[in-house]
Amino acid sequence: MPIINIQAEKSPVILKTVLKTAREEKELTVEQLAEIVCLRDWNVKEIEEEDTCLTFYSMAIKVNASKRIGAYLGLEESEYLRLET
Repeated sequence: MPIINIQAEKSPVILKTVLKTAREEKELTVEQLAEIVCLRDWNVKEIEEEDTCLTFYSMAIKVNASKRIGAYLGLEESEYLRLET
């Protein structure tokens, strides 16, 4: 019988300071960025400041929102997202 290699599931980690720094370099407020990427300002604040999912239904939704922000700010996903086990 073959051995099945089950890898530990990797979860994405948002590098908050990268997104915040990129926003600040473009001289955008949290409110301006939120309006541009169709999010609430508290969503942007959570992405930039918290490791929790208080204003998102799931981490997957938070990651997708961060991808929207990163794309608008001209960042590559590898600059602000990391996979951890």
